[in-house]
Amino acid sequence: MSGFCAVPQLEPFLLSLAKSSKSITLKQCNQIHAKLIVTQCISQTHLANTLLSFYSKSSHFRHAHLLLDQMPHRNVVTWTTLISSHLRAGSVPKAFQLFNDMRVMDERPNEYTFSVLLRACATPALWNVGLQIHGVLVRSGLERDKFAGSSLVYMYSNNGSNLRDACCVFHDLLERDLVAWNVMISGFAQVGDFCMVQRLFSEMWEVEGLKPDNRTFVSLLKCCSTLGEVMQIHGLASKFGAETDAVVSSAMVDLYAKCGDVSSCRKIFDSMEEKDNFVWSSIISGYTVNNRGEEAVHFFKDMCKQRVKPDQHVLSSTLRACVEIEDLNTGVQVHGQMIKNGHQNDCFVASVLLTLYANFGGLRDAEKLFRRIDDKDIVAWNSMILAHAQLGQGSSRSMQLLQELHRTTSLQIQGATLIAILKSCKNKSDLPAGRQIHSLVMKSSVSHPTLVGNALVHMYSECGQIGDAFKAFVDIVCKDDSSWSSIIGTYKQNGMESEALELCKEMLAEGITFTSYSLPLCISSCSQLLAINVGKQFHVFAIKSGYNHDVYVGSSIIDMYAKCGHMEDSKKVFDAQVKPNEVIYNAMICGYAHHGQAKQAIEIFTMLEKNGVTPNQVTFLAMLSACSHAGYIEDTLNLFTLMLYKYKIKPESEHYSCLVDAYGRAGRLEEAYQIVQKDGSESAWRTLLSACRNHNNTKIGEKSAKKMIELNPSDHASYILLSNIYIEEGKWEEARDCREKMAKTGVKKDPGSSWLI
Repeated sequence: MSGFCAVPQLEPFLLSLAKSSKSITLKQCNQIHAKLIVTQCISQTHLANTLLSFYSKSSHFRHAHLLLDQMPHRNVVTWTTLISSHLRAGSVPKAFQLFNDMRVMDERPNEYTFSVLLRACATPALWNVGLQIHGVLVRSGLERDKFAGSSLVYMYSNNGSNLRDACCVFHDLLERDLVAWNVMISGFAQVGDFCMVQRLFSEMWEVEGLKPDNRTFVSLLKCCSTLGEVMQIHGLASKFGAETDAVVSSAMVDLYAKCGDVSSCRKIFDSMEEKDNFVWSSIISGYTVNNRGEEAVHFFKDMCKQRVKPDQHVLSSTLRACVEIEDLNTGVQVHGQMIKNGHQNDCFVASVLLTLYANFGGLRDAEKLFRRIDDKDIVAWNSMILAHAQLGQGSSRSMQLLQELHRTTSLQIQGATLIAILKSCKNKSDLPAGRQIHSLVMKSSVSHPTLVGNALVHMYSECGQIGDAFKAFVDIVCKDDSSWSSIIGTYKQNGMESEALELCKEMLAEGITFTSYSLPLCISSCSQLLAINVGKQFHVFAIKSGYNHDVYVGSSIIDMYAKCGHMEDSKKVFDAQVKPNEVIYNAMICGYAHHGQAKQAIEIFTMLEKNGVTPNQVTFLAMLSACSHAGYIEDTLNLFTLMLYKYKIKPESEHYSCLVDAYGRAGRLEEAYQIVQKDGSESAWRTLLSACRNHNNTKIGEKSAKKMIELNPSDHASYILLSNIYIEEGKWEEARDCREKMAKTGVKKDPGSSWLI
């Protein structure tokens, strides 16, 4: 500071220093202060104000106030400088105290003073203060000034319920600049009034001739809710050259992803030179939401390679992608990033991570993670309860967690909490817990009552309590499609197809139309009842509503026609499918297998492979059943080999039973016996025993029967089959011994029944 030799040199230096963006240290401020005193320039108000600005911008408020006390002359700039600095630093009470002191000193505030104060009042906590400032502004005659008026518009528009007042102030302004227009557009954008936003934008651009800037387009994008609206704003942003702005581009990436247009989302993302945390979070979240988890994980890895520090939103979205694609390894890597970046105890991220661990059976790891969360919110508790429910731990642990939640926290139990516990009630042993939750629901007003009611219906259905399920359904005040689908599905699963169809009629009478979830249930009920005429009506509805190309609706229609014996209609529906997947192919193959048409089933399977569709366990079970029943032993063996070695599908007991059946029908009982010894399931042994009876093979039949009795002593079928084998061989003594043993153990043959009598 030795360079300050003369007073004339001091003023331009201070002005250039004030315009500079570099911060000034306290030592430099003190040196300037000393020079002003020595040169007697401290009495020059504009120089003292500049020094006051230096102190204030560097948050050296003690020195700033000492300077204020020493200044012989103060003006409106002096007070406004100090007030705005306190507001920027968050010292709101001190700023308003200075405003009061200013008025006591008879210093009249100007438009800039009011501007900073009104913007500070744009919060609910300072709303009443803002109204008082508005009153002072009116008395000062500055309410129509463009600076103070714009801030007044901002204060009113920032509270969505006062947009009418904001409009009144806005229209009274003598001059409306781009800032004022942006404030109005932003206010209506925040409440999602797209029509009003469009109207204001058109008036600003076409009538006033003001060119929109980046802030304008950010506000426009805020209120977009459809893909068409996003594309419209994108076009305007391109026209005015705003699409290259990082904030505008980030907003478009986020919105395109939310609207499901992943392609446009990716194009904008790739065109961005600088990518911040928000845009990375948007692209990862967008791909995750659109079921493109693998690509979302790749984006996360690219982000880490570019040394961008992931925040909790990025980590959470990536973990959701790992849950979707069942990628535990990447999930563990993300966990490492959580720890590295200090988010390991973040409730928002940890809740998703414990869901991932639970999905892979790592309940112990999930429990450890849950216990380490510092401030658990209700989402974390719900995730932990749901983890136990998903792993089939029963209701006991879920109920313990509920009790702990109630005992150790003040968190409000939500509907999602109760739904999570109800999901853990899956059999009769869990029924007492389910009834307790039902009682809790009846006593309290929980959130999402329809969802909770649907969960109660499902819980009673799982526990085999059909009557209670229906009562819970009746108690739902606002029944949605899921409510009706749940009770219809309950009746169907319990062999009450006629009642299920009656409920379908009631649902339509209540004004609830069919969806891709409820329609297959109704069509499936027709399949069980062989009610082809009703099924055709459902088919017509599916065509009219456009559901006939839905995978599950289409497969249910194919299955319905097949079970009713109308294979030609079944094939017509199959041929009409635009992009059939394995579900559609399985329905067609099962239909042919049901009617013993093995050749046609093989043709469909060949078509499946040709079209690049991957068969699953159900596909092979249907094919093996069709070929074994038709006596195609070689085809059965080839299919079994294909399943094992090409598609790497582990056979279940039903697949082995089909293979045993194929060998049994061909009389190759020794080979069948070798296979069934590997599998060892009851169904495979029963199949072999039946084959032994057909081929009069007492030796293997006896072994099979004994094994069946060992596996299931209470099943009468094994005794009867073995007895019949002995009788056909003329071994009457052995047959009588078998019957006597059956009588001694208390096993009784189920009486026959007929629909005709």
